[in-house]
Parts: sequence; structure tokens; C-alpha cells
Amino acid sequence: MLHTESALTRNLHPVRDALFSIVGGDFPTYVWKAERGNVAGFVQLYVEADSQNAHLLYLSSTADQVASSDGDNGSAGSPARIINETVWLSLLDKAVIEAGRQGIQSLIAEVSETGAELPVLRRAGFAVYTRQDVWILKEAKSERQHKILSPRQSTDDWEVQLLYANTVPRLVQLVEPMPPLYDGEGWVLRESDELTAFVHIRNGPVATWVRLFIHPNAEAQTDEIIAAALQVNPPSSSHPVYCCVRRYQSWVQHALQRTGFVLWGSQAVMVKHTVHHLQKAVPDLAVVLEAQGISPSAPLVQRYHRAVDGKMGRYQN
Repeated sequence: MLHTESALTRNLHPVRDALFSIVGGDFPTYVWKAERGNVAGFVQLYVEADSQNAHLLYLSSTADQVASSDGDNGSAGSPARIINETVWLSLLDKAVIEAGRQGIQSLIAEVSETGAELPVLRRAGFAVYTRQDVWILKEAKSERQHKILSPRQSTDDWEVQLLYANTVPRLVQLVEPMPPLYDGEGWVLRESDELTAFVHIRNGPVATWVRLFIHPNAEAQTDEIIAAALQVNPPSSSHPVYCCVRRYQSWVQHALQRTGFVLWGSQAVMVKHTVHHLQKAVPDLAVVLEAQGISPSAPLVQRYHRAVDGKMGRYQN
């Protein structure tokens, strides 16, 4: 699985989701089979509503193997994989073509920094746009009430978008827009009538996923912001809380550690665009106007009057 939030917080079944997507769903699935032999594979995408980007959700083939070592593949203790690059590259190539036909502009994959998937995705044309650390908390250790956050209102939306634009690098914004405000819960922090923090919480059937957008001016209150967010959805051993922190906000990780979070894994966020921007020369404006021509206007009719001396004359302005 190459979409961490879905892997950790939802009960996903690739076959079921593939069947639902036949009649129009969020999980387009593509199957690849070798012309000779029994090798086959599939790739499944996850497309959020009204999004021009898609996440690689599943990618696997019958030729993949599991090694006996305890390599890190995104989570501690998971076995290392031996990937059949020929099958994966064919799958990725077809997925990019089909995604482009569906109007999807880029594919996003989240892979372990030390896993076998990263070099294969590089060969397929994926580039690392940013890196992220995922933290997990199974039990909150602070019982103190923190009420500095308030529920997001529709009047906050413009300032939330402004905060996102000011805290997330432009390169990342191009492939991953702000979390959808209609999906999940939103909590904000205001200081002197200025919105300085936004917490987005999605409570899945298996776990809770939290994203923090904090202005550097509110860095001193990061511990309280995290504690207040945990009061909204308290963690438990059967329903933990995961917090995803991108490296451009690495200073948030120290606050997570103080709150009791433990590092689950570090990943690279990789992107491949399905479309290319082409430059087209703009023709000279004068040439365009000459080719189009100018429609004649109505003739100007001048009014005459007879002067007192018997001669014709024009009105003078």
C-alpha cells in the first residue's frame, strides 16, 4: 500500500473496491498480464472527489517475493520485499497513461525512505517532492483540559486557505491541495483576531489521522494545540491516533515527542505528472488584427443648416 492514511485508518479491500469502481467509484483499478507466462499484477488508485490528483493505493504482482530479513518497509518489523521491476514498471507505465485519459494530472505515492519501492518508482519517472514522518499515539498521558481550539466555521475558510498557502511550500501545493474541509473535522486557533493554527482530523474506522498547520508565530503553543486536538478524538490501544508531519514543519515533531507520540516511520512523497505543460508562441497582435479585419462602423452623418447669408454651413461644436 502506497497511501499511508488509507493503510492505517481504513478497512480497505482491493477486490471489493475494484468492483464498486466498475460503476463509478473512487478506486480505479488496472490489471496487467504478461503476454507469455503466468505473471500478472494490478495497480489501484485512490481519487478524492473534485481532485485532479490520484494516490497510488495498491501496487503488486505475482512475481513479487518476501525476503526473510526484517527490513523497514514503512512500519517497524515488516518483512523486506523483492520487487519484480519489469512487472512494476509496466504497471506504472500503463497506470500513468490510463490516469491521464481520466483527466488525472499527477500520481502520488508514499514509500519508505529505505524500502525497495523508492528506486523502482524513480526508474518509472517519479520524483521526491517532500518527505514526511508519521507518528503514533495509543494513549494520551495528559488529562489536563486544553480549550484553546474552536470548531472551524465557514467564516474561517478564507483564513484557513491563507494559512495553508503561507506554511506549505508552493511545489507541494501543486500536487497536494489543502485537506478537504467538508471531510473530517476542522479546528482553529485564533490570536488577536488572527487565525494562526488549523488542525484537520479524519476519524477512520481503524484509527484517526491528524494534520497540523501551524504558523511559526504560534510555535510556542504547539504542545497545547496537540493536547487540545487529542481531546477531540482521544487515542486508545484499539484506535490509535496518527499524526503526519512534513519535513518543512519538522519543528512540530519535538512537540509530538513531548506529548507521548512515537515515530512510526519515515517516508518519501513521490509524484509523477501525467501531463506536460507546453509553451506555445503567441502571434503578433497586429497580424491577428489584420487577419480578423475590423467591422465597419455606421457612417457619421453631418447635419447642415442654411446660414442667414444664403450659404450652406455646418454646425460648429
